[in-house]
Amino acid sequence: MASVLIVAVLVLLNRRTSANPLHAHDRSIRPYGTCKSFDIPIFATADSAIYDIPRVNNDVEATAWAIWDATRTNPHGPYSRLQNTTTSETFKIHAQLCVPKARSPRGDILQLATHGVHYDSRYWDSAYQPEQHSYVDASLKAGYSIFTYDRLGVGQSDHPDAYTVVQGAIELEILRQLTLMARNGSLYDAAKRVQTKNKVQLQAPAKPDKVIHIGHSFGSVLTSSFLANYAKLSDGAIITGYLLGLDLASAGSTSWSLEYAATANPPYDRGSGYVVAKNDGIQNVFFGGNITTAYTPALFEYGNAIKQPVPIGEIASSWRILNNFAPNFTKPIQFLLPEKDFYICRGDCVGLTNATDLRATTYPNASAIEVVIQPNTGHALPLHNNATAGFQLTFDFLKSNGL
Repeated sequence: MASVLIVAVLVLLNRRTSANPLHAHDRSIRPYGTCKSFDIPIFATADSAIYDIPRVNNDVEATAWAIWDATRTNPHGPYSRLQNTTTSETFKIHAQLCVPKARSPRGDILQLATHGVHYDSRYWDSAYQPEQHSYVDASLKAGYSIFTYDRLGVGQSDHPDAYTVVQGAIELEILRQLTLMARNGSLYDAAKRVQTKNKVQLQAPAKPDKVIHIGHSFGSVLTSSFLANYAKLSDGAIITGYLLGLDLASAGSTSWSLEYAATANPPYDRGSGYVVAKNDGIQNVFFGGNITTAYTPALFEYGNAIKQPVPIGEIASSWRILNNFAPNFTKPIQFLLPEKDFYICRGDCVGLTNATDLRATTYPNASAIEVVIQPNTGHALPLHNNATAGFQLTFDFLKSNGL
């Protein structure tokens, strides 16, 4: 009976449409800080394209797209491009800003976190046992402010055309705009103006002194591209669940075990071209390690409950932002890799890179580079039993580098 109740609660946390709340209960007031959720209009312009990729309007076509995408001889990247276009539009981006209650040496440092594919910003902020699995709560406890947001096409942000609009370049530009807003203080101003039912006030400065960029998976792809293109806008970076190499995505999109999002059970409020992973797909990609010690059934159920659809144009266009070489980045960077990450490292990240390799190939002028492994952990680092140990690895690195 207890396990049934746990599953029922987790399912209630699942957000299928943009009308539902961010969480099943109000978490604006935390043990170590306060948070405000709000929507931001972001005007963004970027190069885009029309790609020669299959249409997806049912479950059979969802699987067929995954097979097409995983077929090595099919045209990918620029080779599947039919026509160059430009996307120029104002998008609603849903966000959350959290600041610590107590002033600390790190209170004026803002972490700007970008989540990956298959999830929204709740990846960073588990409502299930948050004291053990919420990176947001851990950051507040460590004295940092943190900004999380739902990427375009995901969660409570806008869900535009999955083929021609939600593409890598426009998402990179949205990240740039959010960073500029953070640095000039307008992001903080927007959060402070939000009126909440319980009259929450953010004790935040006018603007952060420093901005640290943190990413997970596709969010790390975006963050890496951001550092390559806009290095001067970042004071430090944390790359999680991502390593550019031969093993990246070698498991293929068929491992996602997809269905059409609009007709999933229950359905998501999405149109053509949005696909969502079934439960076994979430396990394939996000959970790893010893199944008796790495994570609990409840964590796995929660990971399934908060999953989100993926727009396939995002995948087709990802080649545009796989530009990692960042000679102008002169700040500290940490790579936090899950030991048993199947999708990034084909099940074992140990020994695949080190600081010397990364300095030679990617960050020649970084002030510090660290590669650390989170043991007995799969791709979704916060949703494993030793999540807090992984959080501490990041906080120790930041503090040791004056952040």
